[in-house]
Amino acid sequence: MKRAIKYNLIKTSEKTLNDYVQSLNNDELLTIYTSSFVYGIKVPDIIRKMQGELQRRNLSVQPILF
Repeated sequence: MKRAIKYNLIKTSEKTLNDYVQSLNNDELLTIYTSSFVYGIKVPDIIRKMQGELQRRNLSVQPILF
């Protein structure tokens, strides 16, 4: 017999994706952002969050194409 897990009992991190992206320094953020294009990572929601944070920091958000 399967036992149902109550969602309020699941312990998770308090840190959100926004918190993580904001905690990165400029070099880390730019490296992750540009490497996502080099390696063809297709996660549009995360890419948008990184673009937004780069724009907020007034950094260039144009991916480098090789």
